[in-house]
Amino acid sequence: MRILVTALLSAVVILGSSCGKDKDDSKDRKFVSVKLDTKIYLSENPKGIAYAPDFQDEDPTNDYYRLEITGKTNNNDIISITMAGLKIPFPPGVYPCTRTGNSILVVINSGGYPATYSSQGSTDCYLTITRSDNIMVEGTFSGTVKDLSGMAGTRTIQNAAFRAIYTVTAQ
Repeated sequence: MRILVTALLSAVVILGSSCGKDKDDSKDRKFVSVKLDTKIYLSENPKGIAYAPDFQDEDPTNDYYRLEITGKTNNNDIISITMAGLKIPFPPGVYPCTRTGNSILVVINSGGYPATYSSQGSTDCYLTITRSDNIMVEGTFSGTVKDLSGMAGTRTIQNAAFRAIYTVTAQ
């Protein structure tokens, strides 16, 4: 009987310790991900820089905070988003690309030929911040981007998301 109790107790201890919860570090992951038509481009650990306004010069176009998040994929494709705001941290909300300072740029260096896609002139392009603090920002973006070379026309960005750490610097 003593052997049976010892065996059961050992089994409970072993099973109890092996059923521990795995750490979910998906919230710690920094990335920019874009689905351009049917292909997905993923950049890990993008760089984020928030530029403070420069009220000292006579150029009124830099009198707002500008947040740039740039990522590079393993195939050297580049994904860059830029947002303009009045303060740091950028408050959650929608930032349309039709507003000065907000844009999406995707440079495809892999595949058949290099192409650069921009949200310039797009009326259905939106950047959305879902969460932000003094060092981190995350959100989504979507819309139509056009090929700046004029060869491929327009492409559609959907299911795009980002999470990045940024630093603040002067312009």
